[in-house]
Amino acid sequence: FRQLDSIGEMIDAMQHAPEQQEQSDLGAASLRTDEERWSGTRTMDEALELARYGWEEGRQRLRQVVGRVAIDQLVGRRPIVESRLDFAGDEVDIGAYLHGEPEHMVDYQVRQDTHGKQAMMYVNASMSSRVSSERIMQRGGALYAAIEALRTEGYSLGLTMVESTEEDDRYIRGVEYQIPVVQPGEYLDIDTAAFCLAHPAFLRRGVFALKEHEPNNIRHAMGFMRGRSYGWPICMVSDLPPHSFLIDQGEGLDLHSDSDVQRFAQKVVDRTLETLGHGPASDER
Repeated sequence: FRQLDSIGEMIDAMQHAPEQQEQSDLGAASLRTDEERWSGTRTMDEALELARYGWEEGRQRLRQVVGRVAIDQLVGRRPIVESRLDFAGDEVDIGAYLHGEPEHMVDYQVRQDTHGKQAMMYVNASMSSRVSSERIMQRGGALYAAIEALRTEGYSLGLTMVESTEEDDRYIRGVEYQIPVVQPGEYLDIDTAAFCLAHPAFLRRGVFALKEHEPNNIRHAMGFMRGRSYGWPICMVSDLPPHSFLIDQGEGLDLHSDSDVQRFAQKVVDRTLETLGHGPASDER
């Protein structure tokens, strides 16, 4: 289990990937220059720019996916009825009236409750090498649509990326990385979200670089080297802390239509609200 302090640790591993390859004498798939479509970048330097400053081009692509989601339908508003005594109102408060209180009328007011609560979303980025960049983008768009819908209604989601794999021969041992991106209450800008949630280089260059910094015995056991699998994707192993929920390995990587994206975004919103102790928004319609 590897708990990083921030995404900055992953960026540092990416920056030092060439030296690490030379020191370990093991091939590094994170440094490949012959698979642009697979990793979404021509070089590690290009991926480093995206990790540091966000994916500007991805902003437009992410917005295109989000634009096909009916965001205003994702989060149900919860009416809260509040009452107060006043000179005029909807009904008489008998007790106040009998005591001669001048403010003896009950005035009811309805407000929309958003609770202002915060949750942490964990997203397991583990996936097969066969998953295309288009499928990663579709899931990223659905996740960001859910984040935006919740933010519009006063909720705040933090984001921690997870990568969980077991060793090549699929015995018990495995390695899991947790990479905090933003904490609840902090602002997740769309360029950073685009790289972490929707760009293949997050996993195939960034996380791979982390794996290539493991000791050689772990790299051999797990297959963390060029020409091997870099571990088999598995579900998150660690327990979630309170007020957190998980988008686990493989979830949302099979979205083929706009309605698929809408349904998955709704699932993320519902999971958030259930984490905070509320019923799913989809139950309110």
